[in-house]
Amino acid sequence: MNLFAEIKSYVGFQQLDADRLLRLQPVVEPHFEDVVNEFYDRLMAHPRARGVFVGPEQIERLRQSLQDWLRSVFGGVYDQQYFKTRQRIGRVHVEVGLMPHFMFGAMNLIRNQFVEILLDIEEESVREALEEKDAPGQAVQSVDRILDIELTIMVQSYWNVLMKQKLEIPAALATGLAHEVRNPLNSIGLQMTLLERKLRGAEVDSDVYEPVLEAVQIELQRIQGLNSEILDFAKPVDIEVAPADLNELFEEIQRAHQLTLDAGGVDMEIETSGEIRLECDRDRLTQVFINLLTNAVEAMPEGGTITVKIDGRESGVVVEFIDDGQGMSPALKYQIFDLFYTTKAGGTGIGLAIARKIVEAHQGSLDVMSRPGEGTTFTVFLPRPH
Repeated sequence: MNLFAEIKSYVGFQQLDADRLLRLQPVVEPHFEDVVNEFYDRLMAHPRARGVFVGPEQIERLRQSLQDWLRSVFGGVYDQQYFKTRQRIGRVHVEVGLMPHFMFGAMNLIRNQFVEILLDIEEESVREALEEKDAPGQAVQSVDRILDIELTIMVQSYWNVLMKQKLEIPAALATGLAHEVRNPLNSIGLQMTLLERKLRGAEVDSDVYEPVLEAVQIELQRIQGLNSEILDFAKPVDIEVAPADLNELFEEIQRAHQLTLDAGGVDMEIETSGEIRLECDRDRLTQVFINLLTNAVEAMPEGGTITVKIDGRESGVVVEFIDDGQGMSPALKYQIFDLFYTTKAGGTGIGLAIARKIVEAHQGSLDVMSRPGEGTTFTVFLPRPH
């Protein structure tokens, strides 16, 4: 299920609501100008809200935009394009610096105005716009549902910006540090190589220096690897799409990691349904899926089962990694995608952050559901190009 379908399902918005709103449009549209005037009168009464705007010309443009928005709210079409338009509107609210509490207040103001309008309009006018099977009050319920959807999308816009900033700040700091330490690391590596050569030419007991040099070299390589991962993370993810069969991809992953699975006492089951061929960057997604597989194995130190469900749908392909491991706390679910956050003794906290970045470069999503003691499910949604 994509995000917009999930939002509509959550608020209980159905096709009956869409039909009802479309039939209400001619009844409520004559009141749009009054709604807009009342909206901006209230908004301009607050100095902090008023400070967002730069002049009367901008306000006039926004008045017209609000009327167009109201018209589409009662337009009867609530598809993916509607959702994308709402997302753009939400981003604009964030970019102009409108504080969330003003956005909540504004949506509540519009909601109350339409409730009053529907209650004040002659009952016969509203009844004529609806169908006989519609009970009293259902017009208000449909308006409530579509405005709940609008509010949810707006809140999601603020959340997206917050999550982006949360990731960008440590990434910028880490990238700057990685650039600073790269040259010293290369220099240390060179000096270690020269030192090893000199020691081999001197009359020194190799049993004394070789273990020390080996340990230093291993740690140096680990730091250099981490440094490279940080620098790679900072770069935009470029994907090269081509047709790929996800079932074949997972069979290859399973064959390549069967020894690891066997050693951990882990069974891997692959279930497929629908059309699972997809235009994607196969190599990049392989990186994502191996990371999720590794996490699932590590979540089951006593062994268990990993079920990979690949579900081909009209909108895209959904891949679920389901393990029966120890699960995680609700708070942890919101931290595991943070750069450098890890609960593993030898982990870097970069893998899942990179995985999400690769999936989002495909215009998809990577989410997690988990409960302590009940296992974890990672869900990857990869849309089909339109």
